[in-house]
Amino acid sequence: MRVLIVSLFLVLLSACVQTPTQTTQVVDDRPGLAFELHSSSAKSYELKVDGVSYGPVGQYLAGENRLRIIDGNHQVELLSGNKVVYSQTVYLGAGSNRILKVGNYE
Repeated sequence: MRVLIVSLFLVLLSACVQTPTQTTQVVDDRPGLAFELHSSSAKSYELKVDGVSYGPVGQYLAGENRLRIIDGNHQVELLSGNKVVYSQTVYLGAGSNRILKVGNYE
């Protein structure tokens, strides 16, 4: 009977032990680049940052989505076909977000 009571006591005692937990958070403080378009035709412009294509600029609208890139100076270009219709050099610091306003350049 003693063995049963001691066994029951040990089982109940071990049920009260919580396993340690750990929470890890990753902070993404890369700068973001978004666009405010004043023309629906501007959504189809191709976005190039430092010569690398990121697809149609309509993917990166202000308030919806932004392009995350490393901090520093960047050459931002919008192309309609093979023609550069917008070009600007921007500096983006860590944790900052920038919205570029784009009209219809055709």
